[in-house]
Amino acid sequence: MVGLLSTMIFLPIAGALLVFIVSRVNEKAAKVLTLLISGATLLLAVVIFATYDQHQTGFQMVETYLWAESFGLTFALGIDGVSVPLLIISTLLTTLATAGSRREITFSIGPYHALLLLFEGAIIGVFTSLNLIQFYVFWELVLIPMFFFIGVWGGPKKKYAAMKFLIFTHVGSTVMLLGFIALYAFSQPHTFDLVTLSNLKLPLMLQVPMAIAVFFGFAVKLPVVPFHTWLPDAHVEAPAPISVLLAGLLLKMGGYGFIRIMLGLFPEASRFLAPGMIGLAVLTMFYGAIVAMTQQDLKRMIALTSINHMGYVLLGAFSFTTIGLSGAVFQMFNHACAIGMLFLMSGVVHQQMGTRIIRELPGLGRAMPLMSFLLVLGSLGAMAFPCFGSFISEYMVILSAIRVNLLLAAVVLVPAITAGYFVWMLRRVLVTSPEGTMARNEAPAFELLTLAVFLVPLLLFGVYPAPMLSLINSTISGLERLGLV
Repeated sequence: MVGLLSTMIFLPIAGALLVFIVSRVNEKAAKVLTLLISGATLLLAVVIFATYDQHQTGFQMVETYLWAESFGLTFALGIDGVSVPLLIISTLLTTLATAGSRREITFSIGPYHALLLLFEGAIIGVFTSLNLIQFYVFWELVLIPMFFFIGVWGGPKKKYAAMKFLIFTHVGSTVMLLGFIALYAFSQPHTFDLVTLSNLKLPLMLQVPMAIAVFFGFAVKLPVVPFHTWLPDAHVEAPAPISVLLAGLLLKMGGYGFIRIMLGLFPEASRFLAPGMIGLAVLTMFYGAIVAMTQQDLKRMIALTSINHMGYVLLGAFSFTTIGLSGAVFQMFNHACAIGMLFLMSGVVHQQMGTRIIRELPGLGRAMPLMSFLLVLGSLGAMAFPCFGSFISEYMVILSAIRVNLLLAAVVLVPAITAGYFVWMLRRVLVTSPEGTMARNEAPAFELLTLAVFLVPLLLFGVYPAPMLSLINSTISGLERLGLV
């Protein structure tokens, strides 16, 4: 299947231009075309998942095209068991966010949908790039549509949130680029090729400063406390479908970078820095959970929950165990489904009820019974209830942490806190009686169906996780043989 990965990148990018042109004539046709293109890209991701050879080591479906070889630059693409789950979730969430934008976005329809496809092509480029400069180009390209999503279609403080997002992420990316350039300077032969650099043996004293440089870029994206302050503002101001992409995909760039770049290219430095990374992971988990517990805005609570859940990714990655790394990758997949559903749901609730404030939503179960049922299921997924994929991934990470250090058993409190504030929220909006009568105000069937789709992979891989975990383990086990875990 030569050219399949480049097709997945450039189909939505070229489609963005086509959608923009079509929107000048018919905005409804532009919406449908965006959904068709994102759906076609999702189909290609499913084909990759179905045909991926789990018995083959290294990258598969590799494509290499000449770019500027004298500077170590090629256009190189490839996938493995770490990137395939992220390809699936990228295409799935873009399709669902497109469907969820039908009522949410009411102006500049063409530019919005064109930027959705540009974002999809860029994020796929991040997860498939095998050249560090190419990786950086796609990494920065993702920021452009996200900046406009927040700054143009956002809430009352959209300009502040968009600028804060751009400054934080761009500064982190610039420091990351310095690490890439330093790695190129000290590599022999000079190259940005990811496969070649993974076999490079640099002394620890050189690896550590480079690893710290790339850490800043990934820590801001994940985000790791204390580099997280841009996230709640961006989520609160962004339209609900964009919050789906922001939490479900943009944050995964940080987790992917930690596993693919920091651990893959700087293994000795990563082990040296592991105690500090684990400390930051635990801080991130507890901070996100405790601060989320105090929120009254449903969307802001979900945003802080994302910080909590991304702490699992960092903890699993730097536990340097097979189960921990597999759990980290699986957690990124599950978090994207659960939190993506909740963010899109917060937008639907806001549209139907006129508010997202939890104390103003008692009686939601009477007004929106079907939506309330989905809210319960989405909340169970976010709190890692058994039978959901998130339960398995969080269990794997916690188990690996305990194997590393028995004191890390304290992180068992984090899912307990998470369950506590979700149950508190559900009690307030579903059990508490409203003041006076409340008319039925159910969401449209199309939006309910869109929300229900998020549950399919969460429940499917929660009951039968073997296909996804065996795919992930096929690569993680290869890292173990190379001595990286």
